[in-house]
Amino acid sequence: MSLNLSVLKSIIGSTIFKIASSIVSLIAVPLLLKALGTYNYGVWVTLTALVGWLNIFDFGSGYSLKNKVTESLVNKDKSYLQILIAGTIQFYVLATFVILLVFGCSFFVIAALRENAILSVILYLPVILAFPFTLGHFIVQGLKKFNLLNFLLLFQSLLWLITIVLYSYGIIQLNIYKVAFIYGLLYVLINFSIFYISLSYLKFKWEELLNFSHFTSSKDSLLVGGRFFLLQLSTLMLFSLGNLMTYDNLQVKDVAQFDTINKIFLIGMTFFSVIIGVFWAEISHAKALKQKVLLFKAKNQLLWISLFFSIGTCIVAYFMPFIVPFWTNGIINIEFTQLLPFVFLVVIQYFAYSGAVFLNAFEDLNGQVVLSVAASVFIIPLAKYFFYIGIGIGSVPLASAILILPTLIYVLYKSNKCINNLIV
Repeated sequence: MSLNLSVLKSIIGSTIFKIASSIVSLIAVPLLLKALGTYNYGVWVTLTALVGWLNIFDFGSGYSLKNKVTESLVNKDKSYLQILIAGTIQFYVLATFVILLVFGCSFFVIAALRENAILSVILYLPVILAFPFTLGHFIVQGLKKFNLLNFLLLFQSLLWLITIVLYSYGIIQLNIYKVAFIYGLLYVLINFSIFYISLSYLKFKWEELLNFSHFTSSKDSLLVGGRFFLLQLSTLMLFSLGNLMTYDNLQVKDVAQFDTINKIFLIGMTFFSVIIGVFWAEISHAKALKQKVLLFKAKNQLLWISLFFSIGTCIVAYFMPFIVPFWTNGIINIEFTQLLPFVFLVVIQYFAYSGAVFLNAFEDLNGQVVLSVAASVFIIPLAKYFFYIGIGIGSVPLASAILILPTLIYVLYKSNKCINNLIV
């Protein structure tokens, strides 16, 4: 089965940028380990892992807007889109104040923040204030400008790598606090650039932001976004608690080990997410045109791609006990048995995402939300049980894998039903 040329170009271009970004990330890890030391590196990766949690505060509105932007390419109607974007930006600004409040309260409940208070403020304050700019990611994806987005993210990674290289080799004098400041500064600059460019493509009228009636006009999209929010929250609970729970239940050096292993498996997930992002836009496009044949073709292509990635993951896992010590200059060592929960989880994710992307594009989210929320309720107690019985750093990925098995079965079945029920 041949892929559509535009899809192929997006996948190839985005993959090239992602490969480059992954290489940059792989180079940065041992350099940062060397510069910070194992303990401070463990603290660093624990705190930066929590940055992803900020994304839930858009309450799913970004995903809803992405669908509408893609559909507007078919309908050629940009007038309502201007209103929708303005209302969503206004919502993001309000959400920023909520994030600041939650961040302040988090010091009372999250040990990693409380024990590193000054570092946390330096790291998170610019990231939080830049939250409205992150809407640009969804708009660019909706416009199917994937290569542009990934180029800008690669540029951010390169600037970060240059900083780490200069710091690691003593060319510039930094400490973990200055590193956090530079991290936040790069985050703000790149996200603002993506935000500004995305709105320029749509010829967005900035004065629309002052019309607060748009917030009410976009309420339907925001309500759909509420279901995406529950999926986002559940996803973070299932896949982003590893560093934090390892920090709480084991030792800081174990966090460094967990994060290093996780980074390698995330490379495959990063490439796969590029494909999912491209297919999401194409599925929304085919849905708007009511092309069932193209939708079924896309489904089959994604399943074959999932199988290919699964086999690749198993091959990489086999060699990881040799790769990781070499990569980290002997600082971190792992055993093959420690990798099995990670492999189990990643393979399930590949196939689950292949079905879920159709439900997301069709905005048929209720069943997926129920299963995901149920799984997120049990992730902490199940992972704690696995820590208790000695599973070690594989506790969280093993718990996540077990809990998303029902979702995998559901989304593969339901995605077929969504396509069949499409009225031509």
